[in-house]
Amino acid sequence: MFRLNPLRYMEEFLNIGIGLISTVKPTYQAIITTNPTEEVVEYDHPMVVTSITQILTSKHYRPVMIYIFKISLLFAIIICTPGYIWYVAVNLTTMAKLTAIYNTSCFWAYVFSIILLNETIRIEKVFSVILSITGVMVMSLLIPNERANNIEVGDFIACFGALVYGLYEVLYKKLGSPPTTSFLFANTITGLIGLCTLLFLWIPIPILHYLGIEIFELPDPETFGYILSTAIAGVFFNASFMLLIALTSPLFASVGIMLTIPVVALVDWLITNTPIGVNTIIGNLCILLAFILLSWTNIKDKIRYIF
Repeated sequence: MFRLNPLRYMEEFLNIGIGLISTVKPTYQAIITTNPTEEVVEYDHPMVVTSITQILTSKHYRPVMIYIFKISLLFAIIICTPGYIWYVAVNLTTMAKLTAIYNTSCFWAYVFSIILLNETIRIEKVFSVILSITGVMVMSLLIPNERANNIEVGDFIACFGALVYGLYEVLYKKLGSPPTTSFLFANTITGLIGLCTLLFLWIPIPILHYLGIEIFELPDPETFGYILSTAIAGVFFNASFMLLIALTSPLFASVGIMLTIPVVALVDWLITNTPIGVNTIIGNLCILLAFILLSWTNIKDKIRYIF
């Protein structure tokens, strides 16, 4: 029977965090901390712990715990920002355009990967980004008899949301991915991001309600059930997504998400008999080809690295 040992769980999580903070120490000092001269503890000798209290009060783990808390709060803010922007933009543009624009986050993920991760510019990756975005545009924008008026502001807001989402993926890769990929670390970070959201990001809600900008009220049981289901699905998605970023790259994760588009179209056709148009078929093929090209490029890079 599996038994969770909280002490060993926390110890393993923080030891992985030590490896992380060791690789991003210059970035940590420049971006996360407010005091560049903050004392940094050396981790040449592993610490032997016998209780959780010893971990929480030790100088050995203190910088790691501070770092993890700060990046969790940072990630919580950044990942929630494109979500809030989506709800603002949905009232100012068409759903088709909003979907298309948000799926251009793979472009921004590649741009920020070049800037922040020193990713090399590869013609295969550039072409896969263009191909995937083309597929989304074909499906979302080439819809007969659709009319959109005065949606430039909504489009601009949506573009900013896609940019922030791409930035989040790259920052997680740079600041939150330890040298040794760990399911335990990725899932715990996901939980800490949710905890930071619960503890801090509710603060604007009563302010917006009091000012009359956005009135909030408790949902009925049916609506609450849908919200709960969405939240549970979001937990699995975020944990898997962050692990995928750690295992591969922000660009690969962004293009991989687009594979949900043909899956949704197929499920729609099987369950609700929604017809699949020519634009949907062409767009799905573009996305699938982009993913295959990117996968082949990643495999080729790993083979080159090994040999």
